Amino acid sequence: MNQIIVLACVLVAANGLSTELKEKFMERMEQVGGECAAEVGANEDDIAELISHKMPSRHEGECMIFCFYKHFDMMHDDGTLHKEGALKMMEPLKADDPELYDKFISIGKHCAEDVPKNDDNCKYATLLAQCGVKKGREMGLDESILE
Repeated sequence: MNQIIVLACVLVAANGLSTELKEKFMERMEQVGGECAAEVGANEDDIAELISHKMPSRHEGECMIFCFYKHFDMMHDDGTLHKEGALKMMEPLKADDPELYDKFISIGKHCAEDVPKNDDNCKYATLLAQCGVKKGREMGLDESILE
């Protein structure tokens, strides 16, 4: 049973994170975002949708999510989930907010089991993100983590 921490979960979390952890995460997101936009041919609209917490309307935007997951070692290049990488990526959160970490683990486990694999890795990553957002909201999490 794979567990994966869906990147979108990080975008729909609770208020308890330290400012330092938020800043480090946002710096990494900006760096990876620039690399991924160039890699997948995303345009300004694709990026704007993701920044405003909207699901992508174009395939290039979906591929941005897949690219993020690969860069954060949450998915392999072949589109399979990378449990160990996801857990390693979440380690700083475990120390900073153990309760939130546990929620992310629960969300990741649910989505890994609930979302069927798709032959289109970009679409699959987006479906995982959608699941993470939905499950996060059901658990009372919101976007304020990054504000």
